[in-house]
Amino acid sequence: MKKIKVFETFSGIGAQAKALKKAKIDYEIVATSEWFINAILAYDAINCSDEKIEVPNYKEQVKYLKKFTFSKDSVTPFKNIEKLSKKEIEKLYIANKRSKNLGSITDIHANMIPKHDLLTYSFPCQDLSTGGKTRGMKKGSGTRSGLLWEIERILKELKKDNRLPKYLLMENVKAILADSNSIDFNMWKEFLSRLGYRNDVMVLSGIDFGVPQDRERCFMISVMNGKKNPFDDIKTKKMKEKDIPKFLKLDYSNEVFRKEADEAQLPRTISREKMWSINKRDLNNLTFFNTITTNMDRQNNAGMIAYSGPKGDSYRLLTAREAFLMMGFSDKDYENVRELDLSYRKMNKLSGNSIIVPVLEAIFKAMIKEDK
Repeated sequence: MKKIKVFETFSGIGAQAKALKKAKIDYEIVATSEWFINAILAYDAINCSDEKIEVPNYKEQVKYLKKFTFSKDSVTPFKNIEKLSKKEIEKLYIANKRSKNLGSITDIHANMIPKHDLLTYSFPCQDLSTGGKTRGMKKGSGTRSGLLWEIERILKELKKDNRLPKYLLMENVKAILADSNSIDFNMWKEFLSRLGYRNDVMVLSGIDFGVPQDRERCFMISVMNGKKNPFDDIKTKKMKEKDIPKFLKLDYSNEVFRKEADEAQLPRTISREKMWSINKRDLNNLTFFNTITTNMDRQNNAGMIAYSGPKGDSYRLLTAREAFLMMGFSDKDYENVRELDLSYRKMNKLSGNSIIVPVLEAIFKAMIKEDK
């Protein structure tokens, strides 16, 4: 099989790169696109930390970083990079270089993108999700989900250069298939068809790929001049409820796990009692966890566990480590990211915005099967 060259847009913490590696596919990430600083740092910690690069002086680091549009909250631009400490500047410089980040999708043009075979795009879901404001992804709307159309612009530019990738992979919430989004999604598929892509769509959940998280997401595989549906070759691995404890860190005699559980504990309040009644998990009879979101301290969360800690006898959410494991990342991946010294909520935001790695792994194996 030839080496697959990959351009990850909306790359987040790098679930795509992680999945390609686990799938034992010969690949090279030629470029990424991300503007959220914490995600860039986490991507580097998970996928690039072994690479050594030459680091110039502080002035040169700042000059380089000023070329990009970054965000500290993933919503608004961060306009003054020099407000970061020198240590933060250096970390971001290294992470941006090693991840081959081209920056915000709005700033990228075809002449900046190396030749690639696969383009992945997991554009923001907030305006599609029922948990968001459902403002949609209409072209020209200015919504975050409307950033999809930046991919249209880039593909048009690549077509002019005769450099369209063979494969495209989209991931988003299944609400993209709702009637309220159907006009825009059909418009998107029709555009890809005119370019020559065959488009196949399927909703997949983590519980069908060995992960105890019922996280349904819509995936679309687009193959240039494709002849068959790659989803027909997807191999599933049904999660068994008896295996759920393998993803939980319940040995509180371990000081690390105890500290992480304390961090995830909630006090008993009227609102939290209601959350508990909806989301409680019985450790003697576990059921699958719900979708991990960017904020688990909400009425409909992934799941809650009875816990006795510094806030008394109450309950806890999933720990940041458990959330990473339920997204298909390893303990080592989590520990590498935790070295960035991010808060519990910031860690949750990273995992909640990611993609379940084993699902991507199965998709990649099926998608590029014909190249073997």
